[in-house]
Amino acid sequence: MAYFINCSCYLETATSLKDKLKKYDALISAMYTSAEKAALNGDIDEYSLDDGQTKIRNIYRSPEDLIKAIKALEQLRQIVHGKICGNVTVLRDCNSLR
Repeated sequence: MAYFINCSCYLETATSLKDKLKKYDALISAMYTSAEKAALNGDIDEYSLDDGQTKIRNIYRSPEDLIKAIKALEQLRQIVHGKICGNVTVLRDCNSLR
C-alpha cells in the first residue's frame, strides 16, 4: 500500500495519460464526497482517498478552498481528456437545425 502526503505526489505516479485521467477522477470523487459532508455538517478539516492500494490525506482550511481545488482539478482533467481524445468542433448551418 502506498501512502501519499498530498495529491501532487499521487498524480506524479501516473504512467500514462489514461492512468492520470483515472487518478483525477478518483481525486475529484473523493473531494466531492468531502464537499457534501461539509455542506451537511458545515465543517471540514480534511479529506482522504483510500482505494485499497493508495491512501492520501489532505487538509483544507474551509469548504471554499475545497471547492476551488475541485474546480482546478476538473479543468486539468479536461485538458488531459482533450489530449487523449482530441478537441473536436462541429460546425452546423442554421438551416440544418430545423
